[in-house]
This record gives sequence, C-alpha cells and structure tokens, in this order.
Amino acid sequence: MNEGRFWRSVFVLAGLGAAAFVFFRAWNVILPFFLGLTAAYFVNPLVDRFVGFGLRRGRVVMVLYLFLFGGTVLMASWFIPILVREASAAMTEIPTYAGTLNALVDHINVHLQPFLQKLIGAHAKSFTIPFRVDRFLESVLMSLPAHLLDFAHLGLWVFIIPFSCFFGLAQGQKWIDTLFEWTPSEHVESLLGLLAEINAKLGGYFRGILLESMCVGLLSMAGLGLFGVKGAVLLGCVTGLLNLVPFLAPVVGGSLALLVAYFQGASFSLLLGIFFLFLLVRLFDDFVLIPLIIGHHVQLHPLIILFAVLAGVEVGGFFGLIFAIPVTVIAKVVLGLLVRTREENLLINQQHYYS
Repeated sequence: MNEGRFWRSVFVLAGLGAAAFVFFRAWNVILPFFLGLTAAYFVNPLVDRFVGFGLRRGRVVMVLYLFLFGGTVLMASWFIPILVREASAAMTEIPTYAGTLNALVDHINVHLQPFLQKLIGAHAKSFTIPFRVDRFLESVLMSLPAHLLDFAHLGLWVFIIPFSCFFGLAQGQKWIDTLFEWTPSEHVESLLGLLAEINAKLGGYFRGILLESMCVGLLSMAGLGLFGVKGAVLLGCVTGLLNLVPFLAPVVGGSLALLVAYFQGASFSLLLGIFFLFLLVRLFDDFVLIPLIIGHHVQLHPLIILFAVLAGVEVGGFFGLIFAIPVTVIAKVVLGLLVRTREENLLINQQHYYS
C-alpha cells in the first residue's frame, strides 16, 4: 500500500469515527428528522409513480399530504374512539387489577416462606417480594413532573417529522443527484450499485416488516376478541407494534394479554387458550409470514440479530430496537461490497501478474 493510499484510508476512518461520535451524541436531536426521512423513504415509490406520468413532484407531494391527512382523520375518527373507550375501561378497572395483583404477590410470599425457611432458616422472613401496585403507581405519578420536558419534545416531533418528510419527498432526488456530483467519477458506478442494493434489501425489509406486524396485530386482535378478552383491540395494536422488534411481540404481547385476562377473572382453560393463541401466531409468523413477506431481504444469523437488538437498545432505546436490524442490513451490504471489491482487485492484480 503506497503512502497516499494509506493516509487516505486513515482520513476516511477518522471521518467515519467522528461522524459516528456526533451521531450518537446528538441522537435525540437527529431522531425526529431521521423518522421523517424514513417515512419519506416509504412513500417515495408512490410519488415516483405519479412523477413518471409527467406530474410535478412538488404538486404530487402536496396532494399526497392532503390525502394522507384526510385518510388519517377518517381512520382516527373510527379507530381512536375504540382505543379511548378501551383505555378508559382499563383505567376504571385499575383498582380491581391492583387488588388482584397484590393478592397474587401475597399468595406467592405466603407459599414461598416455608421453602425458604428450610433453606436459610429465620432469615427467610427478610426475603419477600416487596412489590405493591399502589406504591408503584404513586412512584410513577411522582416522576411525571420530571418528564414534562420529554413530553414537550414528543409534541415538537409532531411538527418535525411531517416537515422533514415533506422535504425528503420533494427534494430527496436532488440530494441524491448532488451526492453523485460530489462523488469522484471512478466511484460513481460502485456508489450506484451500493445504493441500489441497499434500496432493494432495506425497502423490502421495511415494507415487509410493516405488513407482517399488521398481520400479527390483526390475528392477535381477532383471537383475543373471540376469547372475549376486554381490550382486544388495544392489545392487538400493542402486539403489532411490538412485532417491529425481533423476539419482543410473543413474549411481551402474550404476557400482557395473559395478565389482562387473569385480572378479568379468566379461567385456567381460557389462559391456556390465550397462551396457545400467541404460540400459533408466532409459529404462523415464523413459518409463513416471514418467508413469504420478508424472505431473502435480511438473511442474518439469529445471533447477529440478537446482538444488533441489544446494541440498538443500548444506543437508542426503543427506537434503537426498531432500527437495529435495518442498520445491520445496511452494514452487511456495505461490508459485502467492500469484500467483493477487494476480491475483484486481487483477481485483476493476479491476471496482470501472470500476463
């Protein structure tokens, strides 16, 4: 490796490291803009379809925003009252749920003491489950004033996300053209291939995971509704959202459904039916939905997925969980391109050597 190429590589790595440092330090500021551009990425194929008919991109985006706003208002007018009604019903049942959970904790403590006394003797009295629902709710209410700034940030996101999405749709193509103009001519073809491969895999994954999560949410909602569980719509929506994160929907969504059904006085057979419902939904998701909808777009080892999810929650919290797999897919595509380029260069050098 010559000296110029060495220093160029050093500067590139230093620049990437600095960009990563700034990204992680300013994550909370970057996140709403990132979400808006991600939404623009989802909708951009539809805009391109109308632009292909000879329409101006700016006008298409404006009309599309009007339709999306109208559709959102119509869906909200039908869907939100159901969620509010179920949430209000759940709030009125909180005292009953709290009493049931406290009684369950007391029951566990009573039956746990004889076993602990055999193991540690008189010290067993100090080992009890201290959880009480009323104390937990009191601590949550006491912590709300400290999180008022977070709620204000979320309110600001309501304006930032559509704003950045609009400019991503209206001017995104100009940004990509500028990127190609700044790229040296010898690397334009490689950059074009890289963006095309990322778009194919990432677009397929995003659209697939949204459709898959919608199916999982609807199946869970329908099953819980058939079992007569109150709040089936709300639980189905939560399960669908949790399905955006690998391994989370069957565990957390199923546990929430079982807990709510238990608080509602469900029998053991009904609880067992809910357990098998989520088990069947998970199996249907693994063996039918994922192969058909997502298929070959990801192709990541389960250990890599688990590592990516843990790293995502450490770096970005909940949204880090959601975007952990897409970032890993991009990293895999970039590394694959680098390996192929390296192999092609070695092959060319060998051909020159033998010729």
